[in-house]
Amino acid sequence: MDENAWESEYGMMKPNCGLPSCGNTKYTCHPLRQISKNSNPRERKLIELLQFVSDRTGRVKVVQAGQVRSSVWLRLFQLATKAEHLESIAEIFPKWRESGKSFNALEAEMFVRRCEELECPLLALKVFGDHPKYGFGLTSFSAARNLLHSLYEKYPVENTVAAASLFGVYKLPPVTSDPACSAMLYAACIRSKKKKAGLLGRDLRLPLKELLEKTKPFAEPKGSIVRTLYSTKPDIWLLEALRDIKETKREQGRGTWWITEWICKGEGRELPPLLERRYQAKFWTGPPRPVEDARPIPASA
Repeated sequence: MDENAWESEYGMMKPNCGLPSCGNTKYTCHPLRQISKNSNPRERKLIELLQFVSDRTGRVKVVQAGQVRSSVWLRLFQLATKAEHLESIAEIFPKWRESGKSFNALEAEMFVRRCEELECPLLALKVFGDHPKYGFGLTSFSAARNLLHSLYEKYPVENTVAAASLFGVYKLPPVTSDPACSAMLYAACIRSKKKKAGLLGRDLRLPLKELLEKTKPFAEPKGSIVRTLYSTKPDIWLLEALRDIKETKREQGRGTWWITEWICKGEGRELPPLLERRYQAKFWTGPPRPVEDARPIPASA
């Protein structure tokens, strides 16, 4: 479904990118604080570097000497250890744009990742949702997918929908072109008790089902090292979202046989034929359970 149609049809919030704004996203940034005696070396380095950048960027530069390289942003993001640090960094984004410079895809990915790690994804949503102010574009599909992941489980569905609408704003491939993105958005919508979210979830079900039919099932990546690789995150997020969908549907007394079947195939198992599963469900004497949750059997060689 076209993301640009969501607001008009479902009344969901769109981002403010002059472009549209996350007008309902409330996130207040805090000004840079003075270095205290209790600041650790890493924090002092962050604040000193932040001041260096601030003095040498903007329409009117406080200090003319010295050139600020674009690599400074990755360094700042890495030095941040709490949300307040990222808030202070975000406050000088506008000065970078005023200097005639722009942010690249790698910087967008790192910013989103650090916002998730430091538990302030609403800051990322605020920044990317107000391009006229911050000048920081969501130019990476990986960053946009990561933004969805950082929001869909713990925050109101409106925030997830706002993040999804940014795909269209920044001319990225649509949410419904990616299995993980579709599953995360669908999971957020069906979990919500709001009618408009339910309508959106209804329209997302078929595209997600079709995506899974085109996607080869796979087993969940194992091993702590493999799971920490950024390249494996989309696969992990897809499986997590699918399990989330199954759990929500189970609580609602509804089945998701197509998800169960896809997951089982990825694990090297297969479900009994549908007629057999219905028979089992009809004569099952234990606690009520969805038809498709009949115990999977090992796949034949």
